[in-house]
Amino acid sequence: MDTEKVIDLLEWWSKTANAARATNVDPGSRRTVTYAFVSGEHDSFPVLRDKEDQVRRVLKHVLGLKTPPEILSTSSGNYYDVVGGIELATYAIGRLRNDAETRAMIGSSAPTMQADALHPLVWDAASKRWDSGHYSDAVQRAATFLNAHVQDITGRTDVSDNDLMSQTFSLSEPQRNKPRLRWPGDDTNLTVKAMRVGILNLSQGVFSAIRNPATHSTEDMERQEALEQLATLSILARWIDRCDLVSA
Repeated sequence: MDTEKVIDLLEWWSKTANAARATNVDPGSRRTVTYAFVSGEHDSFPVLRDKEDQVRRVLKHVLGLKTPPEILSTSSGNYYDVVGGIELATYAIGRLRNDAETRAMIGSSAPTMQADALHPLVWDAASKRWDSGHYSDAVQRAATFLNAHVQDITGRTDVSDNDLMSQTFSLSEPQRNKPRLRWPGDDTNLTVKAMRVGILNLSQGVFSAIRNPATHSTEDMERQEALEQLATLSILARWIDRCDLVSA
């Protein structure tokens, strides 16, 4: 819901309906009396009628009503009661503004991610650079440590980064001095096969699209993007922990 547009619509309705309300001068007191109704002959009545359905549906949604409320109900003859609709619109505006202020005070209810709850290898490598505000460096260090971790497991110091991942998670049989890391399970199981393909693809993507740009770019990335990239590295690190080392 676009809160600002809803408030603008309801404010327009209240202002227009109020301005169109019928008035009369009391002969005795000479005071102007404003009635609760709008004449069907008033110039503003057609525009109120055009917006009536939209305002009713908006009020139903904002106020949590079961049915759209009457805001331009027939009073008598060619007159239409608008006071109830004006009061509902005013109440809805106040509710929307209070909700926005409350959310600003207590914060969003959306889930948040704790960086120090990421895989220890990833966060330990990234934390010092992260704390100093160097987010690209933090991502680059985490990816470098993950690369070294896979090299240590497999004993492969002759390759690194994308080549290391494509060989380590290859679906082909291991070769001499070229072991594989395999998601555990029955080779014929479809889910196991899908995990092995997914880890192969993700690991190559991580080192092509995360480590490479973080290493060679001269511009620091935004904090949120860096956190998301660390989370991706963390997922890969957790899957690696669960893989079996398969040698020739």
